[in-house]
Order: sequence, then structure tokens, then C-alpha cells
Amino acid sequence: MMQAPVQHLAPALRPTMPRVPDVATLKRRLSPRLLDIDGVSGMGLPRGKLTVYLAVDSESVRRRVQELIAKLAPGTRPVFEVTGPLRSQ
Repeated sequence: MMQAPVQHLAPALRPTMPRVPDVATLKRRLSPRLLDIDGVSGMGLPRGKLTVYLAVDSESVRRRVQELIAKLAPGTRPVFEVTGPLRSQ
């Protein structure tokens, strides 16, 4: 029994999405700018989530951080943690 010839189909067209950088790359890219904001004491990646450490719990600092992230990395939602000032060891 003869089989029908295999038809070569063009791949399905998929909309191209911009590459989303991994969270470590985002942290490296955002850190210098976020650390310039008074009230931001550090950044980290606990549990793989972009976390912004705050020296004080301030709505205006949170808003500035969110506005900057929205401009530089749209769609990124940071986690905030109030730690107080951090000191290098």
C-alpha cells in the first residue's frame, strides 16, 4: 500500500513578542537608577522576585520606584520590603 506524499506546510505564523529579560538582568539594569532614589536602601531577588528594600515605608518612594520601573521595564511588578537603612558588611 502506497502512502500519500507528505505535504510540507509553512510554519504557523506567530506574533513576535519582545524578549522579556530574566529577573537577574532586570535587577542589574534597574539597580543603579533605583538606588539613586532617596528611601531605597537596596535590591534583591528573594524567591526569584525583584524586591526593592525601603529605608522607610513611604508611599511617595514606592510611587517613584513604580514610575521608574514602568518606564524602564514595563510590566514588571516589584515587591517592596521595609528593612530600614542597609549597611555594607
